[in-house]
Amino acid sequence: MGISIDMKKITELSIIAGTLVSCYYLMTMPSPESIGAGLDKDSQKKSDHNVKRILSKRPDLYGQLKGLNSYEKKVLADVLIAEEINVRFKDVGGLDDIIEDLKETVIYPLVNRSNEQKNDDEESDEEDQMAHLYESGLLEAPKGVLLYGPPGSGKSLTAKCLAGESHATFINVKISTLLSSYYGESNKLIKALFSIASKLKPTIIFIDEIDALFRKRSTQDHEVSSTIKSEFLSLLDGLESGGGILMMGATNRRLDIDEAFLRRMPKQYHIELPNLKARIKILNILLKKIELDSKSVTTVQLAKYTPGYSGSDLKEICRDAVANAAREFRQGNRKGKKLRPLILSDFTLNYANLPGSFDNMNLD
Repeated sequence: MGISIDMKKITELSIIAGTLVSCYYLMTMPSPESIGAGLDKDSQKKSDHNVKRILSKRPDLYGQLKGLNSYEKKVLADVLIAEEINVRFKDVGGLDDIIEDLKETVIYPLVNRSNEQKNDDEESDEEDQMAHLYESGLLEAPKGVLLYGPPGSGKSLTAKCLAGESHATFINVKISTLLSSYYGESNKLIKALFSIASKLKPTIIFIDEIDALFRKRSTQDHEVSSTIKSEFLSLLDGLESGGGILMMGATNRRLDIDEAFLRRMPKQYHIELPNLKARIKILNILLKKIELDSKSVTTVQLAKYTPGYSGSDLKEICRDAVANAAREFRQGNRKGKKLRPLILSDFTLNYANLPGSFDNMNLD
């Protein structure tokens, strides 16, 4: 007995099923804008979370963060508002001269002093005396600041402290945030970066290893790289002087940076490896809550044993020392259940720098 098949009905059902499937995917797939910004569903959730994170501490920013596009939301992941920055210049050792200059030339002009509350007549008189200097445009914050020097010398920490001291929004830009495989999308992300900076100003835009993004231009540059550099230059030139947005960069290779960008960073600071006095100050900051066995080691001794060490290196030897004491405590040598003070052997120092080593012996 044959089975009768109505091909017309099957065709109609197939068309209906195909239409339903197409509608489902059209409704659930991300928008082209979101794809260009590199936002999948999980990334969009994280972006929305970042908005809520900021508004939980600064509900007054609701108007500025309302109606952000996907590019701005992606940039928002790199944003720290002033209330989230918990480091200050007192946490940095050995950079007193640079810090003092940053206070005078960057912090005071960056923050709109006219909106600060005057606590007494003396401060008000001071502002009156300096008003014409601000009006002249010669006492305004620079558009760009460059910190350069060897690795681990405190460039990134200084930039973050500068934002904390000036109560500014800190955008720690990751180069990967600005790069997109879609043509023209990187330009939109860069515009979004400056848009967010404008909405949350005063703002410090910080790019670590800035030489990787702004390397000297040549005819062999990829078109995307050239476009990104041109877009940045255009937007930097468009910043108003004293407009509450500061561009900061850090690099170990200043000579590799394009001259056009160096010219837009008029304030440049060379951060060197800490000298003896600076190392003592850094160690005092790192070990201020740690008990030392004064008969075995002091911060002055440690500083003398660590020439050529960067601030990052000093932090690592302190971490190792604390870990050694904690390990011994956990393994049972507790001596009355009290963590013992740190001794010299806890610190992983260069043997050649220690007193009594062959290199330091007086052979005369």
